[in-house]
Amino acid sequence: MEASRGIDSRFVGLAAVSGAAGGVVMAVWMMVYSAATNNGFWTPLNVCFASFIYRSEAQMMMHDMMMHPGMSMNEPVQPSHLAVGFLVHMSFAIVVGIAFALVIYFAIRALRLPLLTTRLGYVGASVIGGVILYALMMYVILPPPIGANPVIPDMTPRGAFIIGHVLYAITFGLVAFGLLRPTMVAPTMRRAAA
Repeated sequence: MEASRGIDSRFVGLAAVSGAAGGVVMAVWMMVYSAATNNGFWTPLNVCFASFIYRSEAQMMMHDMMMHPGMSMNEPVQPSHLAVGFLVHMSFAIVVGIAFALVIYFAIRALRLPLLTTRLGYVGASVIGGVILYALMMYVILPPPIGANPVIPDMTPRGAFIIGHVLYAITFGLVAFGLLRPTMVAPTMRRAAA
């Protein structure tokens, strides 16, 4: 791919693949953490992400957990919940991957930040984006008054969730850097370096 091509459907597709890779790593981390804490391997998909769609069931679980402190979130696996949770999580991961790639692309081009054209700079910018995303989700978007899913901030272990976002960002950054590198260096930046 030529560096001068810029944003096209191939760029968006490769950014989506990078976001999906990050989403898989984050999901696996959250599932392993959930299993290690006796909350069930599939719980992040079966309960947490599915709660975006199955809200009444999530509210009932919240109520039960408040009535019985220390109660496990390990619920029987329901194929529909698992499928919905997977689709919701991967959709978010892909959209975020595309957004991250576009923001970093424009930072490289418009702000002329050559550090972002290095692997370390690209991954570092992705990690900063992951931490910002975590903060926005946990403190602005998910809880009231916006309330996209008020169940998640109350039920999710903060430490594991921020680690999940950082792992997403590192994976996204490494994959996207490898796939999108040819589009990152603006022709004017290459001429200035020559």
